[in-house]
Amino acid sequence: MQRIPKAILAAQLTTSAATYYMAPSGTVGTVNNLSFTNTMAGVVKVTVHRVPSSGSASAGNMLVSAYSLSPGQTYVPPQCIGLQLEPGMTLQALADTATAVTVMGGVYETSGS
Repeated sequence: MQRIPKAILAAQLTTSAATYYMAPSGTVGTVNNLSFTNTMAGVVKVTVHRVPSSGSASAGNMLVSAYSLSPGQTYVPPQCIGLQLEPGMTLQALADTATAVTVMGGVYETSGS
């Protein structure tokens, strides 16, 4: 069995659900760290989804619902740490204000038997 650390590269959230990590074929991704930082002067709401392969973000796969981030605040959602994503599953997020929140983190990708 092979376990490799991979980064969830820093990116600015958009106002539509976008993919920030996808588990590759034959691999299970386990989130080991994830943070959202409000870089704006006002409160911004963040939503996070664990989306099945070929699925889309919906209320049924929402992990964080419109969490309010104060200016300058960093939030580490506890429900995302240790979260496993099967092959093809995605971690998606959005904010109610574009380019106001930076997401970054890391996963361990496990493959083989």
